[in-house]
Amino acid sequence: MVKSIGLRITHSHTNISRTILVLFNILVGVRYFTTYQDNNLSCTKRTSYKASDSNTKFAPQISHDCCSLSLKESDNWFCEFDEDWERRKRLHRTQNQRNRNSDSINTFFINNWEPTIHCAFEQRIGSLGDGGKWVCDIHNLQTNNSTPLIYSFGSNGEFSFELAIKRELPNAEIHTFDSGDFGCPDNVCIFHQGLLGDGKRNGTKSLHTVIDELGHRQRQIDILKIDIEGSEYILFEEFFGHKQNTDKDIDSKHNGNEKPYIRQILVEIHLQHELGDETSDSAHRLFELFRSNNYAIFHKEMNPYAPKIAVEYAFIRLNQAFFIS
Repeated sequence: MVKSIGLRITHSHTNISRTILVLFNILVGVRYFTTYQDNNLSCTKRTSYKASDSNTKFAPQISHDCCSLSLKESDNWFCEFDEDWERRKRLHRTQNQRNRNSDSINTFFINNWEPTIHCAFEQRIGSLGDGGKWVCDIHNLQTNNSTPLIYSFGSNGEFSFELAIKRELPNAEIHTFDSGDFGCPDNVCIFHQGLLGDGKRNGTKSLHTVIDELGHRQRQIDILKIDIEGSEYILFEEFFGHKQNTDKDIDSKHNGNEKPYIRQILVEIHLQHELGDETSDSAHRLFELFRSNNYAIFHKEMNPYAPKIAVEYAFIRLNQAFFIS
């Protein structure tokens, strides 16, 4: 009889302990979830652009301690908890070290240059297949009093990208360029006929020349979309060859020949037509040029018609501090 009572008491104590442990875990979980939700909400509140200010800041401003590191190191584009951002940086560095992996021409895009950063809300803008592009978190540009500036080089009469941008960003100012004589759809974009390149050969215009002619030297270009059939090499070599601007220029006027701030570059990169290893060397140098100018790859997509020689890449500019170990 005594043994039976002792057994019941032991079971009772065990059940009480289990109940207390379960309740404790529930309370800890609720506290963690509530704290996480509060922090997450505070990290995602955004203020609008100051469009009328002569010293306009060209990115959504978020001033919350919980994501101050990511804001600083992404020039106010990403808002993430510090520990998540540090993890993102580690992943970037790991992939970045592996990105120049092979000089083989036939498998160049298979073996090299994968994305190193992820956009939570990236989306395809424009038609499926050739013509559309992947854009990083376009909602960051969707404010009522902003005028996003979009350049589209190489339309070939196909305007699905511009039409989709206009639907997403009704206030966007879109400039489309092509060597052919085309016309933009009404109230969508402004068309410019011209050949893009380094401005030194074949009657080409450099990106700097285009920016100056349009009076955009002191504005941010939010999206630069390029498909110019191999001329991207001389275009970017000339553009990045100018004096490097500092990260503070995102908040101030640009001076002299310093480069305007371009947030996203969406470009189809083609293997050049030279024979031998020079083809892969020039492509590697182009990617390294992007990397040395604070751009990270966030998307990669093979061209469905020529996957071995043409691939769509999407780059986003980050603060130089992101790339420092």
